[in-house]
Amino acid sequence: MPDARHPKRRARVCSRRSARPVSSMPTACHGWAETMAASRLLNTPDMSAQAIWSGHTHATLERLRTQAVVLLVQDTTCLHDGTTQPQAGMGTVKSNTRAASRLQPTVALTPERVHVGGMRRMVWQRPAQPVAQQRKRTPLEEQESDRWLEGYQGACAVKQAGPATLVVHRADRAGDLQEWLMDGRRREPGQRAEWIIRAQADRRLAPGAAPRYWWAERPQTCALGPLPIDLARQPERPPRPVTLAVTAQPVTCYGARRPGGKLPPVTVRAVYAQELNPPAGEESGTWLLRTSRPVTDLPRAGLGGPWYRCRWDIARFVRALQQGCQIEPLRVQTDQRFLNALAIDVIVAWRIHTITMAGRAYPAMSCEVVFEPRAWHTLETLQHHCHPPPPPPPLREMVRSLAPLGGFFARTRDGEPGIQAIWQGDQRLHEFIGAIETYRTVHAGERNVSC
Repeated sequence: MPDARHPKRRARVCSRRSARPVSSMPTACHGWAETMAASRLLNTPDMSAQAIWSGHTHATLERLRTQAVVLLVQDTTCLHDGTTQPQAGMGTVKSNTRAASRLQPTVALTPERVHVGGMRRMVWQRPAQPVAQQRKRTPLEEQESDRWLEGYQGACAVKQAGPATLVVHRADRAGDLQEWLMDGRRREPGQRAEWIIRAQADRRLAPGAAPRYWWAERPQTCALGPLPIDLARQPERPPRPVTLAVTAQPVTCYGARRPGGKLPPVTVRAVYAQELNPPAGEESGTWLLRTSRPVTDLPRAGLGGPWYRCRWDIARFVRALQQGCQIEPLRVQTDQRFLNALAIDVIVAWRIHTITMAGRAYPAMSCEVVFEPRAWHTLETLQHHCHPPPPPPPLREMVRSLAPLGGFFARTRDGEPGIQAIWQGDQRLHEFIGAIETYRTVHAGERNVSC
């Protein structure tokens, strides 16, 4: 760090933001002195977002080395500027003070869908003038798509840092790039990360004089069996369980066209999934995945269960960042302050997401894996109105005691608490902790005076 005071100040700001993520920075800090210290930290010329994030990245790598399988999930989201200023003489018409930013995080998940930590986060802004017309003539290194390739290269670096861990990189359709497939194929098995990509384009297959395409080859593939999954809730439909018919085969596709010529053909494994017996009036869902994993059976391919559903967990993490940490309406005036504040809030959002998913994955584990003693002591006192027991309660019990503070009813059929109930309950919990500690301090001082 540029200054010896910065590590302590960074820890204090992270602690304050974690205790009150929904609040603004002045509200989260304790007084004017802490607010100014946080502002100076975010505005320090020598302070970079990477320096703020370095400790979290190091701790994440240490946790990854203890896992047998790690899923790295990458996605892109848009951060809109929520702070607006009225135009002079225009009444209530407002304009943004900062252009919208693109955020592409890479998060590490266990097969139990517990968030281990963040590995990468790339932030950029699109040019003011549209560039879609020039995309075919622009090299990949100058396009937004190149960030997906950079994410995979980062996953390969994680694999090299933990050779005993199986690293699987999961990407959505925007990451369907032939350069990605080629990069994965030319690396040594011990130096590359495996990948699962949802296909976007119906590529032409090789060899053969007559045109043959991915989707047309599906009826000729070997069946792997049915795959039951749960579809997430969408604005146009409720969540529902579905059963997919899954088939797979290796295919070779023609090289994609790029400035300067075509790319060489590449062989990958294609996995097709189609919904069986969809509800009346709804279209049957279909998926096409490309993977470097063996596809002789579903469990070995890693395409069923939590491996497939981890794509939706990064959406929960982004929601905790945007709505839980309120990163979009954060009132900062420069790009440096925004990037530094984003680095802090990414750590806070990771903690919220970890509490949410750890209680589901490890219900019988000690709650001190996630909660510090004063936190679960306070929860026990609030729930049972008595002194907490000596042994720490199970983790799931404490998570379900925390969620009602955020509006979770905890009824028999309510399922597990969501991430919004966790961040709201965690903020109220820290308010109770502060009140109890203040009372104990004052009460101890009164006893000392009376003595």
